Amino acid sequence: MNKLIIVALLISLHLSLFSQDCEFYYPKTEGAKLEYTSYDAKDKITGSSIQIVKKLETQGNITSAIIEVQSFDKKGKDLGSKEYGVKCEKGIYSVDMKSFMDQATMEAYEDMEVNVSSDNLEIPANLNVGDELGDGNLNISIYSDGMKIMGMSTDISQRIVDSKEEITTKAGTFECYKITYTITIKTMFSVRMEAAEWICEDIGTVKSETYSRGKSMGYTLLTGITK
Repeated sequence: MNKLIIVALLISLHLSLFSQDCEFYYPKTEGAKLEYTSYDAKDKITGSSIQIVKKLETQGNITSAIIEVQSFDKKGKDLGSKEYGVKCEKGIYSVDMKSFMDQATMEAYEDMEVNVSSDNLEIPANLNVGDELGDGNLNISIYSDGMKIMGMSTDISQRIVDSKEEITTKAGTFECYKITYTITIKTMFSVRMEAAEWICEDIGTVKSETYSRGKSMGYTLLTGITK
């Protein structure tokens, strides 16, 4: 009887640990490189970027990575780079909202005091079509001589797992979850957009698109992978 109880407890523990596993939406290879190309609504190239898994670390049941993003304009001119973190812990994959910071814009304030606060965007394990996901927020405050001169915020809301689709790009064919959401950017005025993102396990974003009042404003595709 005692042996049966022990076996039952071990099975229960195993199931509990398994339920905490989460999908990792980047290659689990340090140095892996993802190449993206951005287009306008008329399919003309507007820019590109390279995302590199700069540092990958696993401690216990936590896997985290530092992602370096190098951005380029439509002519290939280097627009600079930035870093942000992603993490997989207790069944939740999360992305640092600092990934939404525009590097070119922030360089204009490099001689000022800049305070940044952000939430993480989370994706739970075992996604299902129809799931509602949590919101994310990024706040940036800019000070000059101790006085706040500007505030900027980016809010990601109404995140829904819309469907499961097969997406084909120059990089290959991928089984993706399509997540739709709303982006609200506030500075001196407010801009609201709709967006969709197609994500794939062990890869990340395969396609993303933004809309204004139902019309496409542009899109980005995964166009190359090096692992």
